[in-house]
Amino acid sequence: MWLFSKKIDLLALYAPIWLCWVVLCCLPHEWLDVDLSLWVWVLFVLVIDVGHVWSTIFRTYLDREEFKQHYWLLLAAPILSFLLVFLIAWQSVFLFWRLLAYLALFHFVKQQYGFLALYKKKAKDFGRSKRFNDKWVLYWATLYPVLYWHCTADIQFSWFVENDFLPLYEWFALLQYPLLWTVGNILYWSILLAWFIEEVRQSNSISWGKILWMLTTAWNWYGGIVYFNSDLVFTISNVVAHGIPYLTLIIYYQYQKGNLQQLPQLNWVKMTTVVLLIVIGLAWIEEYCWDMLVYGERAAFFGAVFTYPMEVLHDPFSRAVAIGLLTVPQMTHYIIDGFIWKANAANPYVKTIFK
Repeated sequence: MWLFSKKIDLLALYAPIWLCWVVLCCLPHEWLDVDLSLWVWVLFVLVIDVGHVWSTIFRTYLDREEFKQHYWLLLAAPILSFLLVFLIAWQSVFLFWRLLAYLALFHFVKQQYGFLALYKKKAKDFGRSKRFNDKWVLYWATLYPVLYWHCTADIQFSWFVENDFLPLYEWFALLQYPLLWTVGNILYWSILLAWFIEEVRQSNSISWGKILWMLTTAWNWYGGIVYFNSDLVFTISNVVAHGIPYLTLIIYYQYQKGNLQQLPQLNWVKMTTVVLLIVIGLAWIEEYCWDMLVYGERAAFFGAVFTYPMEVLHDPFSRAVAIGLLTVPQMTHYIIDGFIWKANAANPYVKTIFK
């Protein structure tokens, strides 16, 4: 059982992730320890990560029917996002980044389960009694590596800023014993193997898409965090596994919805091109403003197109306002994503398209 179709799933959901892993595993070890180069940041962070956030507008603000369906949510989310972020950033910019890191973590984990839930819906296996519950195994696959991250002193990367995750290893000395994590790693893969065996044995029609999603998620989080301990590996693997499936979901949903509404036949290639060009343009504008007002690190890159008309803001109030405004797309994406993909009466096309 496949989510979109066998061809689309393999090409859009799995091939980009595993192609990245083939390349990353072939790189010399010393390459994995270098700082992110500009082109890596542009391709993976600006284009894919920030771009996928903006793609939500096609599913919401630019779709009249969807906007009407979620009117109050779509109006309230950006306002509340700005006010909340502004107040926190005004008090402490570091606290803002720490809280945003945990919110992003929650969002990333929930997206992984969201895709798994869509697979389960198509396979009609909700309610099936299992010793190794799909939901909890998925959470185990993502959260065990994150726990390892919290408990290890020599992690070479951060989510947003240095030390944004709580350093549990400073509070509990036992967590630094290597044997503890050797046992944990064995248990990690043992649970996933047991889940796989049970899934194959119990299924009359094996959902290989669902199995691939679970196992790809597990390796992506374990490999990107525990095994390699590299900023380059974590950034690329995390962004590709999160951003590209979401972009595919948005485009597929809007394309299928147009067909259901019997609109003039849409061209898949043209639609994809338009979506990507718009979201990349918006992502470029957002990151231009972030660098001009907050970071001040990539003026040479952005200045090649437009020179900065002002300098980085240092006043706490002005800086908090800028951070609040610039975080609105990301925070709004996090909030509304928890509502627009639920297969309920508020989202009738989700139920129809992924039946």
